[in-house]
Amino acid sequence: MKHLKQFAKHLIRKKLLVGTGSFLMANIIPVLIFLVLCTLLMAVIGALSGSVDHQHNDQDDDGGGGYICSPTGDMNQKEWDSYFKHEDRSGVFKGYGNDIIELSEEKGIDPILFGAIALHETGYGTSSGVVDKNNPGGLMDPATDWQTLQRFPTLKDGLEAMADTLYNRIIVDGLVTIEQLGEVYAPIGAENDPNNLNKHWIPTMKKLTANMGGLTMNCEAEDHVDMELIGGKSWVSPYTKTITSGFGYRSGCGNCTTFHAGIDIASAGIRNTPIVSFADGKVTISESNGTTFDSTIENMGNGYGWYIEVDHGDGIKTRYAHMVKKGIPAGSEVKAGDVIGYVGSTGASTAPHLHFEIFTKGEKVDPMTHVKSFLTGEK
Repeated sequence: MKHLKQFAKHLIRKKLLVGTGSFLMANIIPVLIFLVLCTLLMAVIGALSGSVDHQHNDQDDDGGGGYICSPTGDMNQKEWDSYFKHEDRSGVFKGYGNDIIELSEEKGIDPILFGAIALHETGYGTSSGVVDKNNPGGLMDPATDWQTLQRFPTLKDGLEAMADTLYNRIIVDGLVTIEQLGEVYAPIGAENDPNNLNKHWIPTMKKLTANMGGLTMNCEAEDHVDMELIGGKSWVSPYTKTITSGFGYRSGCGNCTTFHAGIDIASAGIRNTPIVSFADGKVTISESNGTTFDSTIENMGNGYGWYIEVDHGDGIKTRYAHMVKKGIPAGSEVKAGDVIGYVGSTGASTAPHLHFEIFTKGEKVDPMTHVKSFLTGEK
């Protein structure tokens, strides 16, 4: 009997092994082979693609637009240390070079760019903001309604907050070049720059990054604008056709009602996507009405924020508000579908969107009557 039991157990084990082996051969192993082949294929594609790192913000991101970054080399450690190991060249940042590098790697941003902005914005580590408040990025304090500089317990805390801000500007907003960042850090024609000193920001930053050994990433904005023209007119937001707020009176402010003089266009991922001119014309206004700070990051403010007005002749004008930064300059001649700015959330805005208005002989009219064909397909 004992031998029979052992024999039975042997048969069961053998059957299980055979069954398991058959299952693996029929199901699991082919899947594993497929995955290995896919991995090898991706590796080959990656090798053929070279060193270009394509980064695109899709609809799940808060970015839009898209950009390409190509690594151009390692950091010049000698030049880097010539700043961040010497107090006379970096002030309170002496000894914090490695912290900046680590934070940059964590956020996926260029350490040279991070370091250069920190030095430039603080007078090479000597400004009262960074010395007295450990604030290297000029971040305003929400506890004081954004009226005073925020104080951080340590300089490392301040650098971490600055890294978060740069991540929002560079990765989220897609402001990947010095020129694009300059329009945020030092916008030309800003009300708080009466002596036009902001014009020096971009050339100074380029010189400083070169002195520090050069940028380790070379990023360029990548715009894909799919124009849709109907009867010489263009849909103003190629990214989406979702209307989130219409023309007319609306509630939402307690016991009051407000008049919304245009339409709002928005959807996930619209931030920093192109805004195009509705028709041929000339830009007559390109400025900020109210604060230029982005409501989702620093300050809600009031008004249109950065906006553009285009005169199309025959008493027709259009207005595009809440841009992420200053649009093309006043005086520019545009054609229907030309990019004039990028979607943001400046001014009286709680989220990224395009506020679009149409004027007929000085009177604001419902834009829907003019854009209906783009939404229905009827010409």
